[in-house]
Amino acid sequence: MQKQRYREISWPAVAALALVAFAVTLGSLAAGQSENKAPSAEKAQTKVVLLGTGTPRPYPDRSGPATAIVAGARAYLVDFGPGVVRRTAAAAEKGTPELESTNLKIAFLTHLHSDHTAGYPDLILTPWVMGRTELDVYGPEGLEEMTKHVLEAWHEDIEIRTKGLEQRHALVVRAHDVKPGVVYKDERVTVTAFRVPHGQWPEAFGYRFDTPGKSIVISGDTSPSEEIVAHCQPCDVLIHEVYSPESVLIMPDYKTYRAKYHTSTSELAEIANRTKPGILVIYHTSGRGPNGRIPDDQLLREIQKTYHGKVVIGHDLEVY
Repeated sequence: MQKQRYREISWPAVAALALVAFAVTLGSLAAGQSENKAPSAEKAQTKVVLLGTGTPRPYPDRSGPATAIVAGARAYLVDFGPGVVRRTAAAAEKGTPELESTNLKIAFLTHLHSDHTAGYPDLILTPWVMGRTELDVYGPEGLEEMTKHVLEAWHEDIEIRTKGLEQRHALVVRAHDVKPGVVYKDERVTVTAFRVPHGQWPEAFGYRFDTPGKSIVISGDTSPSEEIVAHCQPCDVLIHEVYSPESVLIMPDYKTYRAKYHTSTSELAEIANRTKPGILVIYHTSGRGPNGRIPDDQLLREIQKTYHGKVVIGHDLEVY
């Protein structure tokens, strides 16, 4: 009887234990699969955040040129116009925490025009004060020299913050004058610089970003460029500057200036027809006519006369 009772009690217990063990094993496998999937899912997540879509004209709703490519948990900046760090903070609050100021560690510069670089001291100093440990910046010849002068200009501030009561760690900024080609690569992104024509500037770049999720080309400031065409075949996102032929500037021969430095709506439509990007995002819109600001819908109409793909006029803090 004792043996019989033992069998009656033990076999259900054994079965229950087996079921528990099986469930634990399945849970462990599921957890392992989740852990294995997480990195690839992270790598595939790529966002383009328009931080500043403006020009030298100080419109309050358009900060100076700055764009962020967010791949996984890492952010990469292109250009740093006025207000760049405040714009990244706003983007972080709106749902892109990768753009918190202390995460701004890698940046690229298209050219040295003031509207693209006036935020450079902000990019160097503000995230450092907030705790960032280092910054690497890549761009055309002259970037290293500019960086040296920015650090010299704020020398006293840096000295007091590092040697005074704040006891900040050393400010580490590495500037890299680069040439066309692959200028940066990590496990999330490959960044290729290419020359674009921008008037009298001896060197101006556009950039192509290749991530596991997207291929993104950003023009920088440029007149119509075969390099843009070559580097966006194919590309998922083309971010390109533009001006309306109806826009005017206060300078003696602004039409010649426009033609040498920038790309008109009709010229951009031709570029888009040749490259066929997944989406064409317009930024750095130069559109002030004799009667004031040229509306977005007019710029779109001018482009869509001959280009019928997906195109949007970009605004600060939009995400694509």
